[in-house]
Amino acid sequence: MGNEQIPLYAELGELTPAEVPQWGGLLRGVPEGLAAAMQPGQEARLRWPDGQERRVRLGGESLVDDQGRLIVAFLGEGPPPAG
Repeated sequence: MGNEQIPLYAELGELTPAEVPQWGGLLRGVPEGLAAAMQPGQEARLRWPDGQERRVRLGGESLVDDQGRLIVAFLGEGPPPAG
């Protein structure tokens, strides 16, 4: 987001049912300060280790999982990343 780059764990999946293919997932391990600044519908970019990059829209309020990690849902734009 913005100029800040933070390594995160992203769980990806295809969303169904949908008229056109859609993808999205969850970001895990989001730092508290960043999660507090994230707003639903806000745009961010995800970059994979192989250099692929996709825009995503944040999908709701952050949650905490059973391991105490912050989780943020997102919807991807464009084609899903390959691999």
